[in-house]
Amino acid sequence: MDAMKEKVLKGIEDSRDEAIELLADLVKAESVNPPGDTRKAVEVITRKAGTFTENVEVVSCDETIPNVFVTLNPGARPQLLYNGHLDTVPVGDEANWDVDPLGAVIKDNRMFGRGVADMKGGVAAMLMAAKVLAVENVPLKGSLVLSFVGDEETGAAKGAGYLMEKGHYSPDMVVVGEITNNSGIAIAEKGIIVYVLTTKGKTAHGSTPWVGVNAIDKMVKVLHRLQTTLVPALGRRDSGFLPPATMNIGTIKGGVSFNVVADTCEVVIDRRTLPGETIEGITQEIEDVIDQVKKEDPEVDASLVQLVAAPPFETSPDETICRLAQETMEELGRPADLLGYEQVCDGRFFSEKGIPTIIIGPGTAKKAHTPNENLELDQYLDAIKVYALLAMNAVGK
Repeated sequence: MDAMKEKVLKGIEDSRDEAIELLADLVKAESVNPPGDTRKAVEVITRKAGTFTENVEVVSCDETIPNVFVTLNPGARPQLLYNGHLDTVPVGDEANWDVDPLGAVIKDNRMFGRGVADMKGGVAAMLMAAKVLAVENVPLKGSLVLSFVGDEETGAAKGAGYLMEKGHYSPDMVVVGEITNNSGIAIAEKGIIVYVLTTKGKTAHGSTPWVGVNAIDKMVKVLHRLQTTLVPALGRRDSGFLPPATMNIGTIKGGVSFNVVADTCEVVIDRRTLPGETIEGITQEIEDVIDQVKKEDPEVDASLVQLVAAPPFETSPDETICRLAQETMEELGRPADLLGYEQVCDGRFFSEKGIPTIIIGPGTAKKAHTPNENLELDQYLDAIKVYALLAMNAVGK
């Protein structure tokens, strides 16, 4: 490792207290989505960024959900983009927390708080990495752009999706700072399609159900067929770096009273998709199952409607950013395996445009969205080192 990198790593170690303070300030800046007000978090970002660069820009389509860009060496190529989101899921029942969810409490070398892992830890680590690079006067041949968005947890329509649509992005490579435990480099993620499946029936008195058609009974038939034929087939498909394709029945509702034959039933289906699968093909698979049930029972009146869809993505291991990330992880003695990301993140917006995209970040996925969400502070400091050295390898001179 060369002298400049050693200097940067020492600068990160020397900035430990500052880094922890920054993370605490972000956790305390409530940014629950919904409603999605990220102004307090953006204030923390802009205040810190202003200590080392003038290139700070706030962009939004909703004044309560701003996005912020922080840039080193603007205009130069290649451009490396670090992406993170500032919004968090709701706190939930505070009685299930052992600490104040917004208190940034530190116990046993871990910080606790809503969003500390997903993903204010990644955001703070990216920002601190950029500050150390600036303070240590690391020469850059390209540019490093940090994009911290205000809307990810509810679909990104006012975050990365909006910024991409309006042309605010033009990176050559992207690193999303979502949770990977700083272990390996995620180069693929599953997509998601949300469907509403509805069955219709005919009301009747509960004492004479044969007079009507029970929509719930018909839904049971369709769901049973999906669970016994399609779901097992999904598990047998080659998923590459990713977990298997899945289908989850998330909600169900139907009927109006116990003594009335239900004339409608509705379920919401969460279908997680693999690279290579198409929306058309996936939809047809479900409709084929519905058609089979209809042939066996002509009284089945079922319809399928797609609500939302986000595509899967996969970056070739041969892309430069993958190679550089592996080299960086190896330099730091971290696992450098290529793997799949189990959740869904903003990476899809960049990959859709053909931009090589990977995911590396601190935190353990099983702690995200849970009471007592926490992040190990040593892992957070390690993430700063990863982001700093990766930037040096990708856009440094």
